[in-house]
Amino acid sequence: MTEKLHILLNAADDKFTFREADFTTFCRQHPNIEILVLHSEAALIEALPDIVWLDTWNFSASWYARAPNLKGIFTPAAGKEYVAADPNQQVPVYHGTFHGELMAQSALAMVLHFSLNMHHYQEQQQQKVWRRLPARLLSSQSALVVGYGHIGRQCGQMLANNGMQVWGHQRSPQTDQDGSVQLISQQQLDEFLPKADHVISFLPGGEETLHFFSEERLGLLAPGAFIYNFGRGTTIDEQALLAALQNDCIAGAGLDVTETEPLPGNSALWQHPAVLLMPHASAYYEEYRQRHVTELTEIANSVISVKS
Repeated sequence: MTEKLHILLNAADDKFTFREADFTTFCRQHPNIEILVLHSEAALIEALPDIVWLDTWNFSASWYARAPNLKGIFTPAAGKEYVAADPNQQVPVYHGTFHGELMAQSALAMVLHFSLNMHHYQEQQQQKVWRRLPARLLSSQSALVVGYGHIGRQCGQMLANNGMQVWGHQRSPQTDQDGSVQLISQQQLDEFLPKADHVISFLPGGEETLHFFSEERLGLLAPGAFIYNFGRGTTIDEQALLAALQNDCIAGAGLDVTETEPLPGNSALWQHPAVLLMPHASAYYEEYRQRHVTELTEIANSVISVKS
């Protein structure tokens, strides 16, 4: 029996725009699944009554009622805000889970950047200063991963594999250990924040996490600590962060996300010498499209084949 998979994966950024050629391996391994490429949102809406399986970046909650044959939605996105959940809870959404390795590598790069004093060397280069600064081995440092979910876990394990002492924050840990990473609860978080050399956040957005890193919580970090944000920009109070940096309450910050994106030109974060900025690019890799299709190919073995 032949199944049909509609695809609409256009994006403003060409690196995130999928082409039919990206699915060559998928088609070879799933000859019973016909790929139907859509080129616009209007084409998607028109095709809704006939769509059974869909791979897309965006899907509105109101569209489910217009897609009576829809069995499941796939999306490369890890965040839940792009593809709305089915109001009737009948159609599952399969979010991308391949981002962990990509973002973990970006987090490791930022931790190394500060551990090797690259921010100071950049400043010295501009001033034509030739002065050596002692670096710190990762194996002599600790990291606290806040929001220890699928992506946070891969980051924590990568840091632990490089010799760091790592704590993973979960609201309600089911165990005390996750391999070489010690798990801590929400109730323990404020106790461990002062102990960490590097605090790395993967928290999602939403009301519950709005300014999770408040002035009070940022004040718990050690003066020599660094904070990083790879989750959502709203989880850190940027004014409190700037005050902590300017008053030398913390040593630096690595930000992949900010409260407003793109970051406004008048933000003091642009010029601060102890801030490393990425334009929401921690998963922006050449291999991104390939990783999604590889994951989709594997998922189709159990999801589309079994449920057909």
